[in-house]
Amino acid sequence: MKLPYSHLDLIAFAVFVLCWFGYDWFAKRHSNDRPSLLTVMNPFRERWFAQTLTRDNRIVDSALTTNLLHSATFFSSTTVLVLGGLIALFGSVEKSVDVFENLPFAQRTSQQLLEAKIVLLILLFIYALVKFTWSVRQFNFVTILIGSMAPKGETSDDDEAAAERAAGIMKLAGENFGQGLRAYYFALAVLMWFVQPLFFIAGTVVVTVMLYRMEFHSRTLDVLNGKFAPEQPAKRNSP
Repeated sequence: MKLPYSHLDLIAFAVFVLCWFGYDWFAKRHSNDRPSLLTVMNPFRERWFAQTLTRDNRIVDSALTTNLLHSATFFSSTTVLVLGGLIALFGSVEKSVDVFENLPFAQRTSQQLLEAKIVLLILLFIYALVKFTWSVRQFNFVTILIGSMAPKGETSDDDEAAAERAAGIMKLAGENFGQGLRAYYFALAVLMWFVQPLFFIAGTVVVTVMLYRMEFHSRTLDVLNGKFAPEQPAKRNSP
């Protein structure tokens, strides 16, 4: 019986699974030894909500939280649309086989393998949707905590505890939002599988390296960590 997939497809899928779970495991542990975008931002979140207690009104805090909430809501809505498109594509796989085979460098594929590729994309975007919607709820929890704080001059230990909780939930919301974005990046690699498994392997490796560099070796991280000095303008010679 001829299998609907090749050994190279299995190898490519194994590389993807290894990078998907391996990078998440590596990033969490490597953050304990080296600053990352997530860990560097956490002290700023704590400082933000410490400052919240000192403000006469908290319109700025509410506006900032709403802005973050809108970002998560936007990606949640976009993910729902993507899932709708993938489900529609799954319902017309028979017609789509010829389309994908006509792509440049495309490898001949079976209907069963094409269905497996679409299912993998659907699972990735379901994961992203769960992460984005959970971050939306967490941002909403933060707004409630801000509203529960007493006005300036009337704050108590309970309000300081509420500020600490708000900072903690904001950290979790940022982490979930980042994991949702990570699913989008890996979905781009899966798209390469529709062409051929070698492209899938290359795309997965490139995405993993790109995520690592952005999170642990980017110039943005250097600026946030205070290790990057902006270039000074050249001095003009006096006449």
